[in-house]
Amino acid sequence: MGFALGEQLDITQVMDIKERLQAELEQSDSLLIDGSAVSRVDAPGLQLLLTARNLCQEKNIKWQWEGASSELVGAARTLGLVEPLGLNGFAL
Repeated sequence: MGFALGEQLDITQVMDIKERLQAELEQSDSLLIDGSAVSRVDAPGLQLLLTARNLCQEKNIKWQWEGASSELVGAARTLGLVEPLGLNGFAL
């Protein structure tokens, strides 16, 4: 089942995305993340993703990216989070 992040992955959306992610993780043993529409991202948004990815690893839930925008990858690169978030395949 896919999980679309939407256009904003910033502090204004963190709580909503967190609730959606929690619900998704309770229902599935895999998570397909689509970040291709993300045009605005900040550190709290990336922190939420990193926390969710770490939780998935702890609970043996498969985490996979369907897509990632250049803005998302660029922000992750700036903070040194490309590898921890599993965005290696999207980083050029």
